[in-house]
Amino acid sequence: MRASRLLALVVAAALLVAAGCGVAADGDPRRIEAADLPPDLLDPSPPSTTTIPGSTATASVTVYFILRQGDTTRLAPVRREVAAASRAADRINAILAPTSADEQKLGLITSIPTDTVLLDTTSVPADDELVVNLSGALFDVQGKELANAFAQLVWTVTEIDGVRQVRFKVDGETYRAPNADGIEQDGAVTRGDYNALAPSG
Repeated sequence: MRASRLLALVVAAALLVAAGCGVAADGDPRRIEAADLPPDLLDPSPPSTTTIPGSTATASVTVYFILRQGDTTRLAPVRREVAAASRAADRINAILAPTSADEQKLGLITSIPTDTVLLDTTSVPADDELVVNLSGALFDVQGKELANAFAQLVWTVTEIDGVRQVRFKVDGETYRAPNADGIEQDGAVTRGDYNALAPSG
């Protein structure tokens, strides 16, 4: 008699513990709603894109970083999340942001100095042109690295429909951008000025 009462108490205690842990007492399998699952179980292979901190991402766009393989330096396309794909400032701020840990594992780097700030952009639709005004921190690099930085910027903004060429200002002053060979160009520059750095394939 005492043994049966003890067994009943043990079973009752086990049911109380199970109920407290949220486990169903009937032992039947139950469906777990998607909202209750950890995010990594819902999508075990998330897309390799990077969202820029502070942005409300609604679009995935292509920006260009630098990839060095041996003696070869090329631009490399990377997907990043931005608020508006058609807004030049969003794309430029995406390329001004540092490379992520995943991007660094792929060997991607940027030649654009981290303190560089976008001041403003002006569109000239009649010429398929965009004027980009950047802070003087851009000149924390010189020579080949500076040419690579301009290549990143030009290839990134010419992804936008209606932008074929780019003019630059630095702290509001017109600046002659160097091509891939480091030679300053009169007027606007295009992707063609950086063919030597074009992505492979």
